[in-house]
Amino acid sequence: MSLAHKLNEVFTIGDKLEVLSGAEKLFCEGIFLSVEDEFLVWANEEGDVLFTQLDGVTIKKL
Repeated sequence: MSLAHKLNEVFTIGDKLEVLSGAEKLFCEGIFLSVEDEFLVWANEEGDVLFTQLDGVTIKKL
């Protein structure tokens, strides 16, 4: 089972999240959209759709 598949099972569209690198916040809080091909697809508070590579980041569900 791929990482993308596992994350899509744990998170649901609209879940609030935070993306971390180690203990540091990389981006503002946002909402989960999906994980595709090792990229987190999410929207920030301004409504921008972002693609973040999963390598080396932690996704925290709020």
